[in-house]
Amino acid sequence: MLPRMYSLLTKCGTLFLAGYIAWLGWVNLGPRKPESGPVRQQMADHAVSEIAETLRQHRGQTKSVVLCHFNGDSTDYFTDALRDVLEQRGCLDLFDRKFSEKLRKQLSLRLPTCASPAEAAKAADSAGAEAALYGVLNTFESFPNAGKLNVEYGLVAADGTTIYHGSYQKEVSNDSLAPDFVRSAVEQIPWFKRGLGWLLAVLLLPVFTISFIRCMVRRQSNLRNAFVLAIYTLADIVLAYLLVGAALTGFLSVLFFILAVAAAFAYNVRIMTFALKLEE
Repeated sequence: MLPRMYSLLTKCGTLFLAGYIAWLGWVNLGPRKPESGPVRQQMADHAVSEIAETLRQHRGQTKSVVLCHFNGDSTDYFTDALRDVLEQRGCLDLFDRKFSEKLRKQLSLRLPTCASPAEAAKAADSAGAEAALYGVLNTFESFPNAGKLNVEYGLVAADGTTIYHGSYQKEVSNDSLAPDFVRSAVEQIPWFKRGLGWLLAVLLLPVFTISFIRCMVRRQSNLRNAFVLAIYTLADIVLAYLLVGAALTGFLSVLFFILAVAAAFAYNVRIMTFALKLEE
């Protein structure tokens, strides 16, 4: 009995090891999908938000919808972002991806697309949905100082009737996306590291600039003191918003943000009081 179990475990272990090695080989040597840069991601985020609102206004009585992978979306970012927005807003009841599509996505293979109303209607009919949402990314690229997005999309019923057809086009510069660009890069850092970084910045900024604070309080002007206090507190607020602004979605997070800013304000007052005592 024991020899048989040992033999069976050995065979299972060998198969598992072989499968794991094959998976590592595929991950490292298999196809790799291109990635969207921060500028393209910001353009896509703005676009899918407007597209979702447009669809909500023109969907009619349509509810259950199959989201086809957008033609030209080689990075998957645009289609995934649109799916997330539609699911979060609940304006359309999206069908889940097929198992084959999920598998292809995990293997970094290109997903099948629908580039015409006929293909979209066929996808809706085969899935048993009322309609299908398809689209074509005609232009989705960024330049050293700008970006351009041009997308056509449509909502087609299973019988081939076009419910809505629209387009979205926008050209932006990096300057107009600068705040979002910074926030996108910052959000890649874990939240506790961002919080610790903000705390260190709040604590050390007045210390490193104590000479400037002493110079201002030396003039014994309440107006100047209030101005300096406002500048330091505003810097703390801006830095905090850039670090955690995207997480301010609930009452507790907003309350914590306000309390943190109030603590930073009290700390700045304490530092200025200390500087004032040094000048007396």
